[in-house]
Amino acid sequence: MTLITRRAFAVASMALGILQTGNLARASDALNALKLMTEDYPPFNYSEDGELRGLSVDIMVELLKRAGTTHVRSDIELLPWARGYNLTLDRPGHALFSTTRTEDREDLFRWVGPFVPTVVGLTARKDRKLSITSPKDFETIRIGVVKDDVGHLLLRAAGVSDDQLDIVLYNDQNYKKLAAGRIDAMAYETSVTKWGLMSIGQSIGDYEVVFELKRADLYLALHKETSDDIVETLQSSFESMIADGTHEQIVSNYLI
Repeated sequence: MTLITRRAFAVASMALGILQTGNLARASDALNALKLMTEDYPPFNYSEDGELRGLSVDIMVELLKRAGTTHVRSDIELLPWARGYNLTLDRPGHALFSTTRTEDREDLFRWVGPFVPTVVGLTARKDRKLSITSPKDFETIRIGVVKDDVGHLLLRAAGVSDDQLDIVLYNDQNYKKLAAGRIDAMAYETSVTKWGLMSIGQSIGDYEVVFELKRADLYLALHKETSDDIVETLQSSFESMIADGTHEQIVSNYLI
């Protein structure tokens, strides 16, 4: 290699190094600027004594720490599901958990996870003696849903019109309606439904899951324009939690 060639190679290598450093710095800035949102969805995410808690919150906080971000627990914003979902759908730099990854959402977001398995189903009072064997039976009952939640979307995909549904922004309303007999069933994550019913003093033995709508997994959903660098950094950090047993320990703390 001639002197001129060596100098050209050195200049090119230096330029590449500066470019890579600049790309990493921009990726780090974008990661630190990420707007993280969640909803009231215990035991996965919820507020207690003014602090966010829950299985998915604990996973998210540890994931962010391992990714080297400046985020702390208090940087995560608690919002109604529909608002957080639409912000993540429409605005770059936004992310939402715990989000069920489904076929119809697959291309709407970028994904990190899976955090934990999830079951979305219809929960009803046992004394209603509901027999639901197919989506056709949905026509005979009044079902409570949270607007744009996966339960709402799954029922809509099954051909249920919004006129047949009792649509709310906060699920606390549906727990009370179900207990009082004002709706026949509610479509929601089944572990969350049990938690919510117990929180208003109901006995879980009085309720049953009468139909499963979907078995899937909960993820962090990011705006679809989120860069590969951010997604790969977060996914790698999550996988390191799996590898060293931290994820399993967090899950065991919540008996899920």
